[in-house]
Amino acid sequence: MRIGLRIMFVATILLMALALAGCGTPSIDRVDVTWEADPPPRWGLYPGYRQEIPCPKGATYRADVYFKGKSFTGATIASVGNRLVFKPTAGSRDIEAQIVDGTHLNIYATLHDENGKAHRQLALRIELLGDNISFEFPK
Repeated sequence: MRIGLRIMFVATILLMALALAGCGTPSIDRVDVTWEADPPPRWGLYPGYRQEIPCPKGATYRADVYFKGKSFTGATIASVGNRLVFKPTAGSRDIEAQIVDGTHLNIYATLHDENGKAHRQLALRIELLGDNISFEFPK
């Protein structure tokens, strides 16, 4: 009988762990980066992805942040001289940048769960590397 109770106890603990695993904070699905050139190439970045692309002086890139399958905020990143400039796109909210130094930016998006609670998440790490720029969506 004791073995049956132990099995039931372990099974209950495992079921509770699985149920709680689905109840987490909301997270960003992906970030699309579009080089504003003609034609405009686009890269979809998922958690853990990093993309390094050319960055001529004066180049601009649009970043669209996706949550629950829809784009909900965005920004424009421009290369001005040897530094990066951040500007939220018109009508965007819940997006901000932390300037690490002139060649590094961290972009944060604020997500809201069903209860209205806000969760700030790092969406992109951007680094200017001479003639290239790298976009990283950390895990």
